[in-house]
Amino acid sequence: MSLSVERTHPINPSAGFSPNSAFTRRLGVIAATATFLMLLAMTIGTALGAKAVLSSQSEQRFADVVEGASNSVRADFDRSFTEIASMEAFIRSDPGVTNDQFKLFAGTMSQRGTGAEALGFAPRVRAPESATFISDMRNQGISLRDFSVDSVASERYPVAYMFPPLPGLVDPGLNILGDPRFGTAVQNSLYSDALVASAPIQFQTNPSGPPWFLVFQPVFGDPAPGLLPSEGPLLGYVFGVYRAADFLGGPLERNSLDGVPFKVFDRSEGRDPILIFPELSTTVNDKLLSGWVQADVEFAGRRWIMQFETPEQFGLSGLERNVWVIVLSAGLGLTVFASVSMFSLLKARSAAHSDLDLMTSQIRVIIGSAIEGIVVMDALNRLVWANRSFAEAFGMPDPEVLAGKDWSAVRESAGVDLADRDGFFNQMGQISGNRDVVVTGSDVRITGPAEKTLSMSSSPVSDQSGHYLGRLFVFRDVTVERSAEEAKTDFISMVSHELRTPLTSIVGYVDLLMEGAGGPQNSDSMRLLGAVRRNGNRLARLVADILDLSRIDNARFDLELSDVDVPVLINDIVESMSADFKSKEQSVTLEIEEQVPAIRADRVRLGQVITNLLSNAYRYTPVGGNVMVRAAERNGDYRISVQDTGIGIRSEDMPRLFQRFARIHRNGPRPSGSTGLGLAITKALVELHGGTIEVESDPNSGSTFTVTIPITVRNKDAA
Repeated sequence: MSLSVERTHPINPSAGFSPNSAFTRRLGVIAATATFLMLLAMTIGTALGAKAVLSSQSEQRFADVVEGASNSVRADFDRSFTEIASMEAFIRSDPGVTNDQFKLFAGTMSQRGTGAEALGFAPRVRAPESATFISDMRNQGISLRDFSVDSVASERYPVAYMFPPLPGLVDPGLNILGDPRFGTAVQNSLYSDALVASAPIQFQTNPSGPPWFLVFQPVFGDPAPGLLPSEGPLLGYVFGVYRAADFLGGPLERNSLDGVPFKVFDRSEGRDPILIFPELSTTVNDKLLSGWVQADVEFAGRRWIMQFETPEQFGLSGLERNVWVIVLSAGLGLTVFASVSMFSLLKARSAAHSDLDLMTSQIRVIIGSAIEGIVVMDALNRLVWANRSFAEAFGMPDPEVLAGKDWSAVRESAGVDLADRDGFFNQMGQISGNRDVVVTGSDVRITGPAEKTLSMSSSPVSDQSGHYLGRLFVFRDVTVERSAEEAKTDFISMVSHELRTPLTSIVGYVDLLMEGAGGPQNSDSMRLLGAVRRNGNRLARLVADILDLSRIDNARFDLELSDVDVPVLINDIVESMSADFKSKEQSVTLEIEEQVPAIRADRVRLGQVITNLLSNAYRYTPVGGNVMVRAAERNGDYRISVQDTGIGIRSEDMPRLFQRFARIHRNGPRPSGSTGLGLAITKALVELHGGTIEVESDPNSGSTFTVTIPITVRNKDAA
């Protein structure tokens, strides 16, 4: 807070400012007009600003809903494709399955509420086996279209079983490997040993109908000893038939988007986009239109782009929609009232010849009735003026009695019990003795007769020439605010601790199962258990991050300082993350100055800072990228930098980089494991060590994060 006090001088009547002069008579009209124009401009600006803020909030809420809908679509895909894994296990257990057995299995899966319209199996048929295969199919009553002994080359993959049948889409005997609609997807599923979806297709008998797609999974027989499951003999391909519209209606309805215009494009395999909703079209442009929001969904090797037209005032209540109108109406009313009041005030001033006394008395009444305690002292530390709120807050007599007394005597006459009376008086003495210090938000706790907390602010008062005139103190009651903050902190701490216990048990039991404590696990079970463990660990990290932020916000975060050998710490962390970097074929280079003294720091928290920066570099650097870690002493500080060759950060995103849960737009979805809290915690931990963090980045050119920590040389004598 900065105040400026200007000395006033008496008006010289001979200078033409007499109460009856023409200027004085017009002063009321001039001032009222100026007041009206100024307040009118402020009102319109405030109303338009409120409208713009609400529009921005509406757009952000809609963007959040769209992201939730895309997550729901992705979740529906994951749930629906489980039946293909079940069908793969069914075929692997009995490669000689019959049509009746397959119908029974597919019918059972359909009763469970699967997302597939049909399930099918295309076995691998070599030329020598074709006659036997055709005979076997005929014996089962299956007519294979376009499939004969003469048509079989070295090998084919005809559709042998499909239930229920879908004539005109996938016919019995169709060679899925040679069909241009499915061949690429079939080959990709074999190379990746994973689910791969075909491009959108339509019924041949209904080319204007909704699009469909097939999802393929190769089936391998038992491998030779010592080989992977995918190195066994190829038995054929299982597949599911799905309607694209089935994965859109439910999530959009659940997220209140069923009435919003939207488009869905399929853009996969580097080809031109295909519009699959509201109709199927290959001659389209998927450029995002102004006023539309986009979300990506990836599944089974394909990428869907969902674009929604942003509705006006989405998610706003009736009150929120009309806030700007209310602000405008209230502002206009206040403008008229203030203008009339100004005219009346100056009119009265002209009549009473005492405008200065009138304005001064009104200001004193307003400040005197303020709920904040206000005190003004002069350059000699004498109390000049105090309002009633200050006297009542500290149990003092009428403020008029306090005027002229020494400031130290006034504060020591406080009739309330202070939590730290000596500390409060020492702090007030230090503030009063320093003509330059500005204090904001220093809490003063009163324990009796009633408990409350006051937030003290103080600033020096100077005239226009910079001469010190005194000091202003303001005491604001923040009891309710502090109680709310403490309750919030206690709640977050309690919830975090309660979540940690079951999470630890879940992850621990999953580890035991994967290590064989419950008996041998097959590959499918290990894959599912691995997913549970990864997501459990991710949730545990999120809980720990939220708890750390809560402790930092409420000054409950204590550092356990010790002498830390930073080069050793960096090497340990890089070694612990080596498996992650190897999984993406990333190289890590260290340039660490070894001959440096230990720094005084919290080893665990400093390690958390370095780990967060390396994890970010790993996540946002593509396969085959490079990560460079440098550490050296510079001018009494220790500088640690992590440089990557990742996707980089745009300049407009830099101001929000260290905000919590910040959504920084990048090409593609947020990497797995990212909570949006890592950089916020990293910055807080660095600042708790008295250090700073900086970032340099360009889009598509990588980023460099640099942490600077002051060095405290170890005292060998004390050791």
